[in-house]
Amino acid sequence: MIFQEFRKLCEVTDVDFERVRALSPYLSPLIDSFLGELYDYMRAALGHEFEVHFPDEPSLHRAQAHSRRAWLEFLDAEWDEDYVKSRVRIGEVHAQLQIKPRHYLSVMNKALQLWSDRIYATGLDKEELSKSVESFWRVGQMEGALVVDIYAQMTAEIISQQSRALTDMSTPITAIWDGILMLPVVGIVDSRRAQDIMQRMLEQIAEKRAQVFILDISGVAVVDTAVANHFIRMTKAARLMGSYTIVSGLSPSVAQTIVELGIEVGDMKTTGNLQDALRIAFDRAGVEQKIAGK
Repeated sequence: MIFQEFRKLCEVTDVDFERVRALSPYLSPLIDSFLGELYDYMRAALGHEFEVHFPDEPSLHRAQAHSRRAWLEFLDAEWDEDYVKSRVRIGEVHAQLQIKPRHYLSVMNKALQLWSDRIYATGLDKEELSKSVESFWRVGQMEGALVVDIYAQMTAEIISQQSRALTDMSTPITAIWDGILMLPVVGIVDSRRAQDIMQRMLEQIAEKRAQVFILDISGVAVVDTAVANHFIRMTKAARLMGSYTIVSGLSPSVAQTIVELGIEVGDMKTTGNLQDALRIAFDRAGVEQKIAGK
């Protein structure tokens, strides 16, 4: 469980939780004054960022209400499954709102300082005070680490989703007929993009059960040895999936480059234009016969 890992990393013990719980009767009544100071600090320290996240009074009051509930839960120090879930949710919200980790950690550090001042004002035994403050900081730092870790995971997932969306946009595979797919490739094809194209290509072939796949490269800026080899691997991979691949859009200059580089295209089917590729694709898919049959 993630909680146990964080306990070990931050060296938090059951005694630490017990000490925080023991402080709750002293600190809980001070929650409103604590939040007032904390949000004053945030307003001064974050400047414009504060206004971005809390643009009006209702949003500020909602945030303060959530903070109040979260800190009262913290003082209860019941680190059970529900508590950890609530902290995971805090990390997710921070990621969705794009709150910078450095801002969260600076606010968390200030919060622990404010609570420490209040702990020292409780009048507890001096030795017990020191131990209580240490425990409070350990638990607080563990919570901060947990929230930031969830934030990092969520941010990575958001970036991954955006990357997948960009990949889908750059590889617009279209079903032009039942069993026939086409992908116009435009721009520069490097190893990373070639891998993305191949993955999307094979996924769509499997999903649509495509008999023919047309790869139109008339918009590819440069075709060198590496790019040509990428296309050859794509056609071979598609063949293994049971789909016949046609590479269309080979200009005379590209054809000459391939010959001059000595690239062995094997049995890769190529055409000079998309019209010829479509004619071959329709023939292989039996489109004309289907139309005649209707």
